[in-house]
Amino acid sequence: MNSASEVKATSPLTYGLGLVLAAGGLMGLFLVANARDGAIALHGYLFVAFCTLGVFWMIKRHYDGADPIAREEGGVLYNDGVVRAGCIASLFWGVVGFLAGLVIALQLAYPALNLDLPWTNFGRLRPVHTSAVIFAFGGNVLLATSFHVVQRTCKARLAGDWAPWFVFWGYQL
Repeated sequence: MNSASEVKATSPLTYGLGLVLAAGGLMGLFLVANARDGAIALHGYLFVAFCTLGVFWMIKRHYDGADPIAREEGGVLYNDGVVRAGCIASLFWGVVGFLAGLVIALQLAYPALNLDLPWTNFGRLRPVHTSAVIFAFGGNVLLATSFHVVQRTCKARLAGDWAPWFVFWGYQL
């Protein structure tokens, strides 16, 4: 933690992000208050949680002097934190998707594994497997690769400090 004299100046873009996060949190509260369905209320709670975490993250970054996600390589400060997070998310979604595929393959070979539960049958789990592998795993791999390659090809850091994270977390949701 830095002393008050070492705190970075806050840019107008940071204030704008703070306002967007505050508006998102209020929208989440509005969704929760007016929800007629449990799914809408859940998404309202997610909005509130992620916007609150975003505000706390901004405050923490403001009072931290060093940028923990940047590393120097050839004089350029690359943003490798978001690339690392993309690789971890790719690994997670790959395991989820491939396990779903394994379960449905075993259900086809051994129908007793269906357990007579309606939400574990082949017709319900096949879209989970397909979406997790194609969109979650494959999309995260492409996103992380793009973030890595663009920086090295252009020999420049990704635009903004929070914009790549916004893209990353937006894709996760």
